[in-house]
Amino acid sequence: MKKVYFILIIIILLTLITGCNAKQKMEDKIAEKIIEQAIGDADIDIDGDEVTIKTDEGDVTFGSTEWPNSGISDKIPEFKKGNIVSVMNSEAYLLVIIEDVKADDFMDYYEEIKGKFTQESYEAKSEDTISYMGKNEDDISIMASYSTGDSTASITASKPE
Repeated sequence: MKKVYFILIIIILLTLITGCNAKQKMEDKIAEKIIEQAIGDADIDIDGDEVTIKTDEGDVTFGSTEWPNSGISDKIPEFKKGNIVSVMNSEAYLLVIIEDVKADDFMDYYEEIKGKFTQESYEAKSEDTISYMGKNEDDISIMASYSTGDSTASITASKPE
């Protein structure tokens, strides 16, 4: 009789684990603990594909596919075209990679940031790459690059250290 109860309990637990995303939640918690042990004094939050690492020095979020609405991203113009494939965002640093960007859309953004980030500016245009780098009056740096070969843009921004 004890074997029957034991088997029923195992079946119920397996059903609970595989249902209602419980298995994914358990995997996320295990991954969080492993990362926390590897990094040290940090709190890890995994929400689907998005991971946030919280430390005394600040939070870093990566894995999102949407333009962030906090951190340094609030200090630069949003690029609203193409498909965002990767984001890494914190209070001091931003990296966004965008695919399926039309050259005209990138050039519109290029001209916008060129007008706002005028200090220590640098422009580069080659056969397959267009880039602009500059700082604004708040000493925030931005770099926007576009690869004509694969229609991919990358935008990075950072605050002074």
